[in-house]
Amino acid sequence: MIQLQQKPGRTTIIDGKEYLFFSGYSYLGLGCHEKFLHLIKQGIDEYGVVYPSSRISNTPLQVYTAFENKLAALTHTEAAVVFSSGFLSARTAVEIIAEEMNVYCMAPAHPASSHHHQAKLITTDWNTFLDERVKANELKFALAIDSINPTPGRITDFNFLKEVPSSFHIILIVDDSHGIGWMGANGEGIISKLNLPSTIELLLNFSLSKAYHLNAGAVCGSEKWVEKAKQHINFTTSTPPMPALAHAFLHAGEIFEQQRNLLHQNIQYLQNLTSTFTFAANEGTPVFVVNKQSVAPYLLQNNVIISSFGYPRPENSPVNRVVVNALHLKSDLEKLAQLMEQF
Repeated sequence: MIQLQQKPGRTTIIDGKEYLFFSGYSYLGLGCHEKFLHLIKQGIDEYGVVYPSSRISNTPLQVYTAFENKLAALTHTEAAVVFSSGFLSARTAVEIIAEEMNVYCMAPAHPASSHHHQAKLITTDWNTFLDERVKANELKFALAIDSINPTPGRITDFNFLKEVPSSFHIILIVDDSHGIGWMGANGEGIISKLNLPSTIELLLNFSLSKAYHLNAGAVCGSEKWVEKAKQHINFTTSTPPMPALAHAFLHAGEIFEQQRNLLHQNIQYLQNLTSTFTFAANEGTPVFVVNKQSVAPYLLQNNVIISSFGYPRPENSPVNRVVVNALHLKSDLEKLAQLMEQF
C-alpha cells in the first residue's frame, strides 16, 4: 500500500520525491484542472460546501434540477436523478426495479448491484437462462450488468441481447460508471455503442467520480423509473451531492470536451507505444493491463506508480493496471513504456 500525501494528477509527491501517477481514476484529470477547480470554488461561494437538507424538503436547490436535466440530455433519457454516490445510485436502481420484477445479474457487475440481496446471479449461459425463464413463465425481468469491467478495462459486448425473442420484456440496468464522461462523442458513455431491440428498456446508473471527478451518482431512464427513484427512501432521506459540484458540471462543457480529446490522444499514443508488448492488453479504454509479475514494485523503484491490488476483495489476486488520464504528457507515456519493456 502506498499512502499518498497530496492529490494525484499526472504526478504525485511522496516524501519530497516526484512519481508519475498511473493509478486511481479521474480519467479527465479534472482534480488538477485549474479552470474546473475555479468553477467548484464559484459554486462554494454561491451554494456553500454542503446542502444538509432532504431532497424532498420544501426548499430544494434549483441547481440540482438543472444538474439532473443536463444528465438526462447527455444520456438521451427522459429523466435523471442524482445521489451522493454511485454506489447509492446503483443500489437504488436495483431496488426500485425489484419492487415489480426479479433482478438478475451477469458478470461484470459491480458489488453494489450483484451483492444486493434482491439480485440473483446468473450461473448458466445466456440461452439456457432464457429457456429457464420461459419454463417459469417469466418473460419480464431485469438484468444488471456493467458497461465496462475496469479490472481488465474491457467494454461489455451487448450483442447477445440482439437475439432475445420478442416475447421477452427486459429492463437492462447498466452501470456506466467507467464509461460516462469519456466514451462517446460528447461523453455520453455506453449509449454511444448500444443498439437495443425495442423490447429491451435501458435504465442507466453511474458514479460521476471516475471521469468527471464529482462525488455523486445518478440514475437515468424513463420518467416512470426516475420518479420511483425519487420516491425511494435512498433518495428522500439522504443528503444530496455537494452543490458546488453540480454548479461546476453545469458550466464545464468546454473543459470536458478538451480533456476528453486529450485522454483519447493519450490512449492512442500508449497503444502505439505498447503495440508489440505481448504482456500489455488494452481494449480502447483508459486501462492497460500489464501481465508481468512484480512489475508494480519495479516501476515504483523507478518513480512510477500503477494500480496493483486485489478487487473487489483484498484477498483477491492483484491485477497490474496502468490507468491513463488526460493530464499525462507524451514523455510520461514514453518513460512508462520504456520501463515496462526493460523489465
